[in-house]
Amino acid sequence: MTFRASLFTLALGVSALAACSPTADEPTEPAVEPVLEDADWTRNGLTDFEQRHAPLDQINTETVDRLGLAWMFQDFIVRGRVHRGNQGTPLVVDGVMYATGPWSVVYALDAATGKELWIYDPEVEGAWARKACCDVNNKGVAYQDGVLFLGVVDGYLDAVDAETGERLWRADTLTDRTRSYTVTGAPRVAGDVVVIGSGGGDMDARGYVSAYNVATGELAWRFFTVPGDPALGDEHPELTMARETWGEDARWDVGLGGTVYDSIVYDPETDTVFAGTSNGVPHPTWLRDPTFQGDNLFLSSILAIDAGTGRLKWHYQTTPADNWDFGSTQNMILADIEIGGDMRPVLMQAPKNGFFYVLDRNSGELLTAEPFTTVTWASHVDMETGRPVLNERLDYEDGPKVIWPSVSGGHNWQPMAFSPETGLVYIPVLEAPMKYVGYDGVEYQPGSLNEGKGPPLMPPFDEDDQGLLDGQPEPTVHSVLKAWDPVAQESVWESELQPWWSGGVLSTSGGLIFQGAPDGIFRVYDATTGDLLKQIDTGIAILAPPMTYAVDGVQYVAVLGGLGGSESAYFPDQAAAHRYQNPETLFVFKLDGGEVPLPPEAVEEVKQPLPDPVEISEAALGNGAELYYHHCARCHSYRGSPGAYPNLWNMTPAMHENFMAVLMDGQLSYAGMAPFSDVLSQEDADAIYGFLVSDRLTMAEEGDQQTGTRFQDID
Repeated sequence: MTFRASLFTLALGVSALAACSPTADEPTEPAVEPVLEDADWTRNGLTDFEQRHAPLDQINTETVDRLGLAWMFQDFIVRGRVHRGNQGTPLVVDGVMYATGPWSVVYALDAATGKELWIYDPEVEGAWARKACCDVNNKGVAYQDGVLFLGVVDGYLDAVDAETGERLWRADTLTDRTRSYTVTGAPRVAGDVVVIGSGGGDMDARGYVSAYNVATGELAWRFFTVPGDPALGDEHPELTMARETWGEDARWDVGLGGTVYDSIVYDPETDTVFAGTSNGVPHPTWLRDPTFQGDNLFLSSILAIDAGTGRLKWHYQTTPADNWDFGSTQNMILADIEIGGDMRPVLMQAPKNGFFYVLDRNSGELLTAEPFTTVTWASHVDMETGRPVLNERLDYEDGPKVIWPSVSGGHNWQPMAFSPETGLVYIPVLEAPMKYVGYDGVEYQPGSLNEGKGPPLMPPFDEDDQGLLDGQPEPTVHSVLKAWDPVAQESVWESELQPWWSGGVLSTSGGLIFQGAPDGIFRVYDATTGDLLKQIDTGIAILAPPMTYAVDGVQYVAVLGGLGGSESAYFPDQAAAHRYQNPETLFVFKLDGGEVPLPPEAVEEVKQPLPDPVEISEAALGNGAELYYHHCARCHSYRGSPGAYPNLWNMTPAMHENFMAVLMDGQLSYAGMAPFSDVLSQEDADAIYGFLVSDRLTMAEEGDQQTGTRFQDID
């Protein structure tokens, strides 16, 4: 019996048992729950179609109020004192849970009790954290025939024995280890190969996706998503076609982006791998491709690749000539749905650009595309050409513009789910505009962001930006869960507004939708009506998607918690990490479980003595501020704004004494603080230090009353 068929049989059995429960006229004492067959979760999205809908209903609209904690796990490996958050989906196979944490570590746990069985630590090079745009996260493992496949953040693909935790083979997935490639996504098994991509599209990476033999780890094929230096030739014929959409002076030196850092889906019916590609680098096309400014294939695209040969079947570009960092790496869902009276095999995606796409997954034909959130950069998608119709008024090459959605997108990496029972897609939506500011040019900086646009300036905007808001929707910064009809292309219901950022989504046959949020609340909704049925305060931000499984007749719901990733530098407003400490945590719930113990409260950081002044010229001070923004700010925030990393505006005397040893020599490399001596001169390092000390003294003169000067301990 196939995995999909066994789950379907399980669903019928569970539903039949549930129908035998007492009626409303009978006693309301807690009923004995039906005995379930064991139900595993063996793919990142449960099945190859990755709908994240589980046919389990022991936990349902009638019983969900009894949901409580079954067990929790917090014994994650932490390097130094930075808690880095969780983004993965655990797998459960034969009663064993395989969860990943920061630094690409795998934890094998008894799925019923949480007992630790083994830990696999790939011993990531600590300094590699500098190459990550958004921290050393991991989105999970793949499983096939007793073997786990793990993408390791410093560029490796490891095969691990699922029973013992021993490494079976290792493949180096990187084409150039001098570049800022990272592997944070979950691999996918596609027939005889395991497929993995990499990140780095905001840094200096050239995108590609690779396939390796599942048994040996030998490279089977590699598909590059953007052309390389024309002097070196094209690795495969699709690049020759793509090169026609690029100019001769494109920024080959910066890599061009197009990385496949997350969404990969496999269709076993057609032996097709679908891969979503990211934005380009630099972000604005006039800096990335200054004279030609073509569509720049295959940036921000969905690629259909033959799993056996690595050759392209079709492609669809969601955002041609992407200027906005609107990549298409968000999760893709495969389904068979009725459109126009015909059953169609479809691929569905809600990428960052704010439009919901339904494509024929066999041909790539665009079937529908409508905005699922506020969109101003384009008015609509032309169904004849498949191209967005741009709002020329918001071309920020001419000057700053406020544009919806923000650089975070209308939907980011947090997975959505599809219920074939309701016919709805459940999308964790981000709703905020951003002030886009383009640079005049980009000087390639290895090991740093090369985005070519200003920092993400989001509401509240400055008073002098009010003119940019004329004719725009009222600015807001929040997330919301939307139930989206992919056929009618409209929202059916929306949750109450949630704090900024969001959590991934799980759908079940119990008529429920599960979702965590940065405020630490784990919420359960009625899948049909959107009614909020249950809230559990965990005290820990939840961004990762929940999953569910059954062991020994009990249904469990699991979710990884911990705030991290791009939100590590600046904790969002209302995030649980403002109130509580932020340890990486795995929560597992069941009916009639217990209360969740809240983590210790965050305590005020001891304010350190003011440093001695340093002599620094105005020119050096300005250079130090600029260097800090380019090399440091994506982790260390600004002026003590609460975040996960050490507050450089409140350094201890010992830290002042050892500042150069840390910055230039890598004294704290193991904990993720890499040395910067390869890109910074001693004069540069002195300028950064001078800026930090001078600004700290300025803050003291101003009474430490400016916004962003809160001191908070996040250990």
